[in-house]
Amino acid sequence: MTEVQALLDRIILRLKQQDAFSGVRFLREYSAEAVETPVRVMTAAVCLAGLERGKGYLGGIVAPSLRGECYSVKADILVYAPHGENGSGLSELVGKLITGLEAADEERLITETSAGSIEFDADMNAVFRRVSFGMELCLCREE
Repeated sequence: MTEVQALLDRIILRLKQQDAFSGVRFLREYSAEAVETPVRVMTAAVCLAGLERGKGYLGGIVAPSLRGECYSVKADILVYAPHGENGSGLSELVGKLITGLEAADEERLITETSAGSIEFDADMNAVFRRVSFGMELCLCREE
């Protein structure tokens, strides 16, 4: 699981380094970092939303001792608009995120992306949109 989280962190780090996201505050869901309420700048909360694990031999006849664990990973980025701006710029930023994820995915593991509709989070007192993406990956180890 830590390898999966590390891979997600690398993709998000490469995403954050793109110029289009210089004014966006990225944070992990459930992190110790405090979130200001109301939200003052565009904020993107990243979370690992789902993980399904399968087992299998990856080497087959060529390398039968090569064992791997394959995962289907679901991740979400909740993009919060600043308080009082009624979601202004939110759809544009979400579009850039979907495009930016493709560029940040150097490993070519992302298989799907989608964006949800605008919603309101009463706890954060802010409107947000969810960007979801799925990844398929296999981690190998020699037996």
